[in-house]
Amino acid sequence: MVKFVRTLAFDFGHTLVNEHSVNGRIQLMPGVRELLPQINLPMAVWANTQAANEKELRKILRAGRIERYFSCVVTSIDAGFRKPAPEFFQFALAKGNLERDSLLFVCNQLNTDVLGAERYGIRTAWLSGLEFRSEDETMTLDDAKPSFMLSNLAQLPSLLQKIAWL
Repeated sequence: MVKFVRTLAFDFGHTLVNEHSVNGRIQLMPGVRELLPQINLPMAVWANTQAANEKELRKILRAGRIERYFSCVVTSIDAGFRKPAPEFFQFALAKGNLERDSLLFVCNQLNTDVLGAERYGIRTAWLSGLEFRSEDETMTLDDAKPSFMLSNLAQLPSLLQKIAWL
């Protein structure tokens, strides 16, 4: 049973911010700047980081002029676990005081984001467009099954309306 979405969590790399930003300049992924002001739900960032903690990630979000949209930022450094580990998702839900059945995780990787969240009982909206693909993706749709598929971020508002009536 799909419950109404009360919170959105976004993956960081190649969902919100281009993993290959050049010259230290933050480059947002297509549609991010247009989408975020349209969302009237609490939002979080859940990031698989190798070195950055919450403070450092917030600095990047601030440089991209999108930090104000996110009430909660979770990094794998702070969680002590990387996605797809269930401990990452347990930590993220606890930190944000979130319920898994009223949350939608918008993400780009099948092998970490979708696999881990879906196994933990969190619905996912997988960004399937080529511009959202990461070089280290190792799975296909045969291996990990997202709850919803979006080819781009512009489709998210209509998906949220659809979910509200399911």
